[in-house]
Amino acid sequence: MKKSIRAVLTAGAILPLAIFTLSEAVASKGNAKGEKDYLLILGHALKDNEASDVLKMRCAKAAEYLTEHKNTVAIACGGITGKNQTKSEAEVIKELLISNGIDEKRIILEDKSKTTAENFYNAKKIMGDTKGRTALLSSSYHLLRASAIAKSCGIEAQTVAAYTPGSEFLRCYAKEFFAFPLIFWNIKGAEKNG
Repeated sequence: MKKSIRAVLTAGAILPLAIFTLSEAVASKGNAKGEKDYLLILGHALKDNEASDVLKMRCAKAAEYLTEHKNTVAIACGGITGKNQTKSEAEVIKELLISNGIDEKRIILEDKSKTTAENFYNAKKIMGDTKGRTALLSSSYHLLRASAIAKSCGIEAQTVAAYTPGSEFLRCYAKEFFAFPLIFWNIKGAEKNG
């Protein structure tokens, strides 16, 4: 019995470290090369219809990428996910991109999804077949799971990593640890809705 408890405790310590290490490895490679047709910008939960620090960092990185790649079109992803929310995550992303100098004609809203898998299924309907000419932008902590979901949804994308704010670092990685095993359940749910 003691060996099984020790094994559970060891796994409980090693798994979060493994997910963190893999996430950071994916993020460190997160520099999409060359001009892409689309930049998928994944949303993040809003606070009273306002962007969280995590979402602000994603949008700042997206604006930087879009400024450098003038022909890339942004797809702002995320629907209304909170109880008292009246704006979609996609709308808030669009507002932040415009405030950072991105022309609104370059921004398409995918504002129906509630999960990462739904983001990809809905974005794929917008994009059609891009044959790898897509970049995926999310926070460093989220890119490992997001990349796996995108691939399962039939989207081949190079990644662009946004910085994870220090104030959110532990909370985000803890959430990611618990969300990681749900990847395939989310994909199946999105397939039904998509």
